[in-house]
Amino acid sequence: MKGNNKMNCPRCGFEVEDGQKFCTECGAPMPASGVYEGYDQPTQPQQPQMQQAPQKPAKKPKVWLIVLIIVLAILAIIVIAAFIFVRSAVKQYEKYQTKVEESEKIQREMEDIDLPDDIDIDMDELNKAVEDLKNLDISQEIDAGSEKPETPEVSDNVTHYSYVDVTTVGTDATMVANGQLNSSTKLFNEKDLGGFLDYVDNTVLEEGRTINRDLFYGVLAPMLVDKELNSDQGDIEMNMIMALAFANNFFGTPVKVNECHIDLKNPVEYIYHVTAYDKDDIWHVNYDKRTVFFNDGKTEYSSTMFKDEYLAVWFTAIEEYYGL
Repeated sequence: MKGNNKMNCPRCGFEVEDGQKFCTECGAPMPASGVYEGYDQPTQPQQPQMQQAPQKPAKKPKVWLIVLIIVLAILAIIVIAAFIFVRSAVKQYEKYQTKVEESEKIQREMEDIDLPDDIDIDMDELNKAVEDLKNLDISQEIDAGSEKPETPEVSDNVTHYSYVDVTTVGTDATMVANGQLNSSTKLFNEKDLGGFLDYVDNTVLEEGRTINRDLFYGVLAPMLVDKELNSDQGDIEMNMIMALAFANNFFGTPVKVNECHIDLKNPVEYIYHVTAYDKDDIWHVNYDKRTVFFNDGKTEYSSTMFKDEYLAVWFTAIEEYYGL
């Protein structure tokens, strides 16, 4: 029935009977039935709305920032690459510097020889001489059975060779120089040893220094033994070089080699019985290892006389004098 219909007050939303002219709650006039359809639902009083601030448009990424990031990335790559390059360059420089220092050290050591000012040494030839030295074999064996024009004389268990008299017991050979290796001995191209040593004194050594000739002959004779047994040019040169190193190192020392012992199974180690400063001593010299021991073989002697750059000087002198 129409009388049972209800509606809501458009002002306060209070439920009133249909056809009622005023709201019993707030006194507001009620619209006629069916005139305001929207009044079927209560209407909440509208609250005043605050005016919203205008929203700022979203910021777009700035181009300069992107460019900056790219530039920084490129710079980082360049810095890393430069660091790697510099590090590699430093290592290469250190290797180069090491070689330079080694070369300068050799030059300083060569200067210690105190060569005369007027001597002209070809450094290329000197370096070649160092390499040639490494190819020379300083080991030798005394082979009494080798073919030779003359058979060494044997008397009282002693074999007489060109330069030494040898007594052999088992593998031990005792050699005593017989004086036949001297200044008149001609080893190459009909040039004698006396002339060669004069050449060394005048063109290689500084003024006032001369080769100890007695020591030179005393060391060289047991190395060569016999002119027929030891005729290889390389062996003779190497033996002369070692004897020169000794005789130059002890140029002012009154020393004489009385006899020399070697083990025929290990002929690179020589045991010299010497008289030095009127006292007897035993020197152990290993020409392969280039070591020298004095005081009956108990005290190692420290010297640079067997260094390649020094031996190369003697090698060059031999080659130039004898025209080899």
